[in-house]
Amino acid sequence: MTPFPSGRRVRAALALPAIALSGLALAGATSAAVAHDSDHGRSERLVVRGEGTVKDNPACPGGVCALETDGAFRGTLGSGPYHGDVELRVAEAFPNGEGGVCAPIRGDITLGAGPPDRLVLALEGDSCQDGAGPPNAASFTGLARFSVKYGTGAFKGAHGRGTASFVEDASDREQMTLIGSIRR
Repeated sequence: MTPFPSGRRVRAALALPAIALSGLALAGATSAAVAHDSDHGRSERLVVRGEGTVKDNPACPGGVCALETDGAFRGTLGSGPYHGDVELRVAEAFPNGEGGVCAPIRGDITLGAGPPDRLVLALEGDSCQDGAGPPNAASFTGLARFSVKYGTGAFKGAHGRGTASFVEDASDREQMTLIGSIRR
């Protein structure tokens, strides 16, 4: 009687064809992506860091607070000024699990605000108070998805998307990070 191979040998024997098939699938996907890239411009990684100051409007008509940020960015797209117009939807606030609050955010960030080469990103996500206490004396962390809304100059016709993070300290200083890809 031939002994049945151990579970480890069976898994190893099954893993080799699976690896070969996934390699073929990856090669096919890569060649399709390269063909697509050559038709519509190359996709490039987008990594942007920025520092700015948040100005909030104390009035929040209809439970929506308008936040504006002006600052400077640097990264794979170069460097320059940026401007953000974001709505903080306090009417839809929810608990952060630490005695504080979170609220949805939605708005636009303009990289290169002022120069002819501008990239306007639409974003949507959530901003959460770090810990508890009065929100007007707290720091906040925001996470959002962004997509390219439109571009001008070198960014005309661009499209792309990614993830954004925002850290705002209690003194309204913001650190922004954008990570994604763009095709132009």
